[in-house]
Amino acid sequence: MKLPSEESVIIEPRKGRTESNVEETVFLFFSPTDFKIASNVLNLDESRRRRLNFAKLYDLNLNGNRFSIAGPAIGAPIAVILMERLIAMGARNIVGIGSCGSLQKDICIGDYIIPAEAIIEEGTSQHYPLGEPIPNASKKILKYLEECCLSNNLNFTIGKVWTTDAPFRETIGKITNYQNQNVLGVEMEMSALLTVGRFRGIDAGGFLVVSDELFTLKWKSGFGGDKYFSAMKAACETLLLNHRTIG
Repeated sequence: MKLPSEESVIIEPRKGRTESNVEETVFLFFSPTDFKIASNVLNLDESRRRRLNFAKLYDLNLNGNRFSIAGPAIGAPIAVILMERLIAMGARNIVGIGSCGSLQKDICIGDYIIPAEAIIEEGTSQHYPLGEPIPNASKKILKYLEECCLSNNLNFTIGKVWTTDAPFRETIGKITNYQNQNVLGVEMEMSALLTVGRFRGIDAGGFLVVSDELFTLKWKSGFGGDKYFSAMKAACETLLLNHRTIG
Protein backbone atom coordinates (compact mmCIF):
# COMPACT_ATOMS: atom_id res chain seq x y z
CA MET A 1 0.00 0.00 0.00
CA LYS A 2 1.32 3.42 -0.98
CA LEU A 3 1.47 5.75 1.97
CA PRO A 4 0.55 9.43 1.53
CA SER A 5 3.44 11.89 1.53
CA GLU A 6 3.92 14.45 4.28
CA GLU A 7 2.70 17.09 1.82
CA SER A 8 -0.65 15.34 1.32
CA VAL A 9 -3.52 17.43 2.66
CA ILE A 10 -6.22 16.13 4.97
CA ILE A 11 -9.05 18.29 3.61
CA GLU A 12 -9.37 18.77 -0.15
CA PRO A 13 -11.56 21.56 -1.53
CA ARG A 14 -14.47 19.92 -3.27
CA LYS A 15 -17.95 20.46 -4.62
CA GLY A 16 -20.75 19.24 -2.38
CA ARG A 17 -22.84 16.29 -3.51
CA THR A 18 -25.91 18.43 -4.05
CA GLU A 19 -24.10 21.50 -5.41
CA SER A 20 -24.15 22.45 -9.07
CA ASN A 21 -21.19 24.00 -10.86
CA VAL A 22 -20.59 27.73 -11.02
CA GLU A 23 -19.91 29.50 -14.31
CA GLU A 24 -16.34 29.44 -15.65
CA THR A 25 -15.94 33.16 -14.89
CA VAL A 26 -16.54 34.34 -11.32
CA PHE A 27 -16.32 37.88 -9.94
CA LEU A 28 -15.34 37.63 -6.27
CA PHE A 29 -16.19 40.74 -4.24
CA PHE A 30 -14.20 41.35 -1.08
CA SER A 31 -16.29 43.78 1.01
CA PRO A 32 -19.99 43.64 1.93
CA THR A 33 -20.40 47.23 0.70
CA ASP A 34 -19.02 46.42 -2.75
CA PHE A 35 -21.07 43.22 -3.01
CA LYS A 36 -24.21 45.23 -2.20
CA ILE A 37 -23.36 47.79 -4.91
CA ALA A 38 -22.95 44.94 -7.41
CA SER A 39 -26.23 43.38 -6.27
CA ASN A 40 -28.07 46.65 -6.84
CA VAL A 41 -26.48 47.19 -10.25
CA LEU A 42 -27.55 43.69 -11.31
CA ASN A 43 -30.94 43.93 -9.58
CA LEU A 44 -30.36 40.46 -8.17
CA ASP A 45 -33.29 38.26 -7.25
CA GLU A 46 -32.71 37.15 -3.66
CA SER A 47 -34.60 33.92 -4.32
CA ARG A 48 -31.84 32.86 -6.75
CA ARG A 49 -29.10 33.21 -4.14
CA ARG A 50 -26.95 30.17 -3.44
CA ARG A 51 -24.99 29.59 -0.26
CA LEU A 52 -21.23 29.30 -0.49
CA ASN A 53 -19.91 28.56 2.99
CA PHE A 54 -20.42 31.91 4.77
CA ALA A 55 -20.88 33.92 1.56
CA LYS A 56 -23.43 34.51 -1.19
CA LEU A 57 -23.30 33.17 -4.73
CA TYR A 58 -25.34 33.98 -7.82
CA ASP A 59 -25.16 32.43 -11.30
CA LEU A 60 -26.16 34.85 -14.06
CA ASN A 61 -26.93 34.87 -17.76
CA LEU A 62 -27.08 38.39 -19.22
CA ASN A 63 -27.85 38.44 -22.92
CA GLY A 64 -26.14 35.09 -23.38
CA ASN A 65 -23.08 36.04 -21.32
CA ARG A 66 -22.79 33.71 -18.35
CA PHE A 67 -20.88 34.40 -15.13
CA SER A 68 -21.17 34.06 -11.35
CA ILE A 69 -20.62 36.56 -8.56
CA ALA A 70 -19.63 35.64 -5.02
CA GLY A 71 -18.79 37.34 -1.75
CA PRO A 72 -18.17 39.06 0.50
CA ALA A 73 -14.70 37.80 1.40
CA ILE A 74 -12.56 40.27 3.33
CA GLY A 75 -8.87 39.43 3.75
CA ALA A 76 -6.62 36.81 2.21
CA PRO A 77 -7.69 33.74 4.27
CA ILE A 78 -11.41 34.20 3.66
CA ALA A 79 -10.93 35.09 0.00
CA VAL A 80 -8.84 31.96 -0.55
CA ILE A 81 -11.35 29.67 1.19
CA LEU A 82 -14.03 30.88 -1.22
CA MET A 83 -11.64 30.78 -4.17
CA GLU A 84 -10.71 27.15 -3.48
CA ARG A 85 -14.39 26.20 -3.29
CA LEU A 86 -15.18 28.09 -6.49
CA ILE A 87 -12.36 26.34 -8.34
CA ALA A 88 -13.66 22.98 -7.11
CA MET A 89 -17.06 24.00 -8.48
CA GLY A 90 -15.73 24.74 -11.95
CA ALA A 91 -14.42 28.33 -11.89
CA ARG A 92 -11.55 28.88 -14.34
CA ASN A 93 -11.42 32.70 -14.46
CA ILE A 94 -11.61 34.52 -11.12
CA VAL A 95 -11.57 38.31 -10.89
CA GLY A 96 -11.29 39.78 -7.40
CA ILE A 97 -12.99 43.16 -7.01
CA GLY A 98 -12.29 45.43 -4.07
CA SER A 99 -10.74 48.61 -2.74
CA CYS A 100 -7.25 49.85 -1.93
CA GLY A 101 -5.32 52.74 -0.46
CA SER A 102 -3.24 54.74 -2.93
CA LEU A 103 0.49 55.21 -2.37
CA GLN A 104 1.02 57.47 -5.39
CA LYS A 105 0.00 61.14 -5.54
CA ASP A 106 -1.40 60.89 -9.08
CA ILE A 107 -3.83 58.10 -8.10
CA CYS A 108 -6.70 59.39 -5.96
CA ILE A 109 -9.98 58.29 -4.38
CA GLY A 110 -12.30 56.99 -7.09
CA ASP A 111 -9.50 56.03 -9.48
CA TYR A 112 -8.92 52.46 -10.69
CA ILE A 113 -5.96 50.11 -10.30
CA ILE A 114 -5.50 46.83 -12.17
CA PRO A 115 -2.90 44.77 -10.25
CA ALA A 116 -0.29 43.18 -12.51
CA GLU A 117 1.57 41.70 -9.54
CA ALA A 118 1.34 41.81 -5.76
CA ILE A 119 3.87 41.94 -2.94
CA ILE A 120 3.12 39.27 -0.34
CA GLU A 121 2.75 40.52 3.24
CA GLU A 122 -0.12 38.22 4.15
CA GLY A 123 0.17 34.78 5.68
CA THR A 124 -1.94 32.67 3.33
CA SER A 125 0.31 32.56 0.26
CA GLN A 126 3.13 30.70 2.04
CA HIS A 127 0.91 27.60 2.10
CA TYR A 128 0.82 27.56 -1.72
CA PRO A 129 4.51 27.43 -2.67
CA LEU A 130 5.26 28.62 -6.20
CA GLY A 131 8.96 29.35 -5.97
CA GLU A 132 8.19 32.92 -7.05
CA PRO A 133 8.52 35.84 -4.59
CA ILE A 134 5.92 38.04 -6.30
CA PRO A 135 2.88 36.45 -8.00
CA ASN A 136 1.61 37.83 -11.32
CA ALA A 137 -1.91 38.29 -12.61
CA SER A 138 -3.08 36.19 -15.54
CA LYS A 139 -2.21 37.90 -18.84
CA LYS A 140 -5.61 36.88 -20.15
CA ILE A 141 -7.38 38.59 -17.25
CA LEU A 142 -5.18 41.69 -17.55
CA LYS A 143 -6.01 42.01 -21.24
CA TYR A 144 -9.72 41.54 -20.57
CA LEU A 145 -9.83 44.18 -17.81
CA GLU A 146 -7.80 46.66 -19.83
CA GLU A 147 -10.10 46.26 -22.85
CA CYS A 148 -13.19 46.69 -20.63
CA CYS A 149 -11.85 49.96 -19.23
CA LEU A 150 -10.79 51.34 -22.59
CA SER A 151 -14.12 50.55 -24.23
CA ASN A 152 -16.03 52.22 -21.37
CA ASN A 153 -13.74 55.24 -20.85
CA LEU A 154 -12.58 54.28 -17.35
CA ASN A 155 -9.19 55.74 -16.43
CA PHE A 156 -6.95 53.12 -14.86
CA THR A 157 -3.36 52.34 -13.93
CA ILE A 158 -1.76 48.90 -14.21
CA GLY A 159 1.02 48.01 -11.80
CA LYS A 160 2.17 46.45 -8.57
CA VAL A 161 0.20 46.43 -5.30
CA TRP A 162 1.11 45.51 -1.73
CA THR A 163 -1.08 43.00 0.14
CA THR A 164 -1.15 43.18 3.94
CA ASP A 165 -2.90 41.35 6.77
CA ALA A 166 -2.51 44.32 9.11
CA PRO A 167 -4.08 47.62 8.01
CA PHE A 168 -3.13 49.22 11.32
CA ARG A 169 0.57 48.43 10.66
CA GLU A 170 0.94 50.38 7.42
CA THR A 171 3.93 52.29 8.76
CA ILE A 172 5.54 55.44 7.38
CA GLY A 173 8.69 53.44 6.66
CA LYS A 174 6.85 50.80 4.65
CA ILE A 175 4.75 53.30 2.74
CA THR A 176 7.80 55.38 1.83
CA ASN A 177 9.73 52.28 0.77
CA TYR A 178 6.93 51.01 -1.46
CA GLN A 179 6.30 54.47 -2.91
CA ASN A 180 9.93 54.52 -4.02
CA GLN A 181 9.40 51.12 -5.69
CA ASN A 182 6.43 52.54 -7.65
CA VAL A 183 3.94 50.33 -5.81
CA LEU A 184 0.51 51.74 -6.58
CA GLY A 185 -1.62 50.75 -3.61
CA VAL A 186 -2.18 48.60 -0.54
CA GLU A 187 -5.02 46.12 0.04
CA MET A 188 -5.68 42.78 1.74
CA GLU A 189 -6.38 40.02 -0.79
CA MET A 190 -4.64 40.25 -4.16
CA SER A 191 -1.32 38.47 -3.56
CA ALA A 192 -3.16 35.44 -2.16
CA LEU A 193 -5.63 35.40 -5.06
CA LEU A 194 -2.84 35.55 -7.64
CA THR A 195 -0.79 32.92 -5.80
CA VAL A 196 -3.65 30.44 -5.54
CA GLY A 197 -4.61 31.05 -9.15
CA ARG A 198 -1.12 30.08 -10.29
CA PHE A 199 -0.96 27.17 -7.85
CA ARG A 200 -4.28 25.72 -9.05
CA GLY A 201 -3.66 26.43 -12.73
CA ILE A 202 -6.55 28.84 -13.30
CA ASP A 203 -6.61 32.47 -14.49
CA ALA A 204 -6.84 35.05 -11.71
CA GLY A 205 -6.66 38.82 -11.57
CA GLY A 206 -8.17 41.81 -9.85
CA PHE A 207 -9.76 45.21 -10.20
CA LEU A 208 -9.46 47.79 -7.42
CA VAL A 209 -11.16 51.10 -6.70
CA VAL A 210 -9.12 53.55 -4.65
CA SER A 211 -10.91 54.15 -1.35
CA ASP A 212 -8.14 55.87 0.64
CA GLU A 213 -5.09 58.06 0.08
CA LEU A 214 -1.88 57.40 2.00
CA PHE A 215 0.70 59.12 -0.21
CA THR A 216 0.94 62.24 2.00
CA LEU A 217 1.74 59.95 4.97
CA LYS A 218 -1.57 61.02 6.48
CA TRP A 219 -4.73 58.97 6.06
CA LYS A 220 -7.50 60.37 3.87
CA SER A 221 -10.48 58.02 3.82
CA GLY A 222 -13.06 57.97 1.07
CA PHE A 223 -14.58 54.53 1.57
CA GLY A 224 -18.35 54.86 1.57
CA GLY A 225 -18.22 58.41 0.21
CA ASP A 226 -19.95 59.56 -2.96
CA LYS A 227 -16.80 59.50 -5.09
CA TYR A 228 -15.97 55.94 -4.09
CA PHE A 229 -19.58 54.76 -4.44
CA SER A 230 -19.89 56.25 -7.93
CA ALA A 231 -16.59 54.71 -9.02
CA MET A 232 -17.48 51.23 -7.73
CA LYS A 233 -20.92 51.47 -9.34
CA ALA A 234 -19.32 52.39 -12.68
CA ALA A 235 -16.88 49.49 -12.32
CA CYS A 236 -19.74 47.05 -11.70
CA GLU A 237 -21.67 48.38 -14.68
CA THR A 238 -18.58 48.02 -16.88
CA LEU A 239 -17.49 44.56 -15.75
CA LEU A 240 -20.87 42.96 -15.04
CA LEU A 241 -23.61 44.57 -17.12
CA ASN A 242 -21.29 44.71 -20.13
CA HIS A 243 -19.66 41.36 -19.42
CA ARG A 244 -18.39 39.28 -22.30
CA THR A 245 -16.56 35.98 -22.38
CA ILE A 246 -12.98 36.09 -21.09
CA GLY A 247 -10.50 34.45 -23.40
